[in-house]
Amino acid sequence: MELSKEKYLNDTYSMPFEGEEHLGTVVELPFRTDVWRNDARTALWDFMSVILSIAQFEKVYVVASKEALNKNTDILSPLFSNFNVQVLPIEYDDSWARDNAPVFTRNNEGKICGVNWGFNAWGGTYNGLYDSWDKDNSMGTPLLNSLNIDEFKIKDFILEGGSIHTNGKGTLVTTEECLLSKGRNPNLTKNQIEDTLKKVLGQKKIIWLPYGVYNDETSGHVDNMACFLDETHVLLASIDDKNDPMYERYKIDLEVLKNETTADGKKIEVIEMPVPGPLYMNKEEQLSLANDDHAIVREQGNRLAGSYVNFYMGKEFIILPTFNDPNDQKAYDILNSFYKGKKRIIQIPGREILLGGGNIHCITKQIPMPNLKEED
Repeated sequence: MELSKEKYLNDTYSMPFEGEEHLGTVVELPFRTDVWRNDARTALWDFMSVILSIAQFEKVYVVASKEALNKNTDILSPLFSNFNVQVLPIEYDDSWARDNAPVFTRNNEGKICGVNWGFNAWGGTYNGLYDSWDKDNSMGTPLLNSLNIDEFKIKDFILEGGSIHTNGKGTLVTTEECLLSKGRNPNLTKNQIEDTLKKVLGQKKIIWLPYGVYNDETSGHVDNMACFLDETHVLLASIDDKNDPMYERYKIDLEVLKNETTADGKKIEVIEMPVPGPLYMNKEEQLSLANDDHAIVREQGNRLAGSYVNFYMGKEFIILPTFNDPNDQKAYDILNSFYKGKKRIIQIPGREILLGGGNIHCITKQIPMPNLKEED
């Protein structure tokens, strides 16, 4: 059911913390050959690893276009025999559930709603990454209908789920680089954007980081740069090399966070997460991509925006990307130490997903559990 603006806002919906219990996770299957190389086969193997890993803990709703279902069927076969996987035939333009699927919120009575924002492929005609994005922009309604979840439409406001993170206690973090981009909502002021986030997502405070990760083609999504680990701890992508263009971004964001508090006045504690690399696209990877003038050209030597911050978590698990890098183990150790082994960490190769422009967090979208009761 579609909720009116008055009904939605009066029912005090808010965005929960990602690391709590989920009703399930949404993942979309890759199929574009101008984004995913080798006819999307190499990335699909890693998508499947993500799906089947999450399915050990919760339901996975796999959104699949006709094209995705009709190609690489040999790789897809495990989906149809897993009791914790449900395939939903819905059309979309590319497989970034974090950004083109609704953002899920919950009200005080524990009811779930999907906020269906406008989507324009990370910048529209100004600096978007492909055309067209019509199917992406319309897939939210059939998805919510399939899930039997209420919908609140706000299509005149462009927002991707990867551009926001919340601690579930009224504090949201984002980046100025993305949300103030001319390709998003150029006719709105920073204050107007902040007011919308607070009202629609039930937030009391917005922490604005100036930057995302260097050369992030999404215009600096926060989910590649920083995320909440709990109410007060923020994980921040970091680097030691002062000559790397990422260094200044990290230091500026670090200074902002060190002087910030939550909506409840609690001091933000920063945990630094080293980035891999630097990583670059190689010639073989470039040559195995199609070029049909409908997506940005990806070329040998392009700096890849690799980050371990781009992981996905639920109450009992973390799905963490690896890059065949010395920092793979450090990333595991940092998260395992913070959660004291209470979340099972599953590491999955992330390079193929990174070549498409994102990583594990970008291809997943959590659906919070309805009627969640506070633990004593």
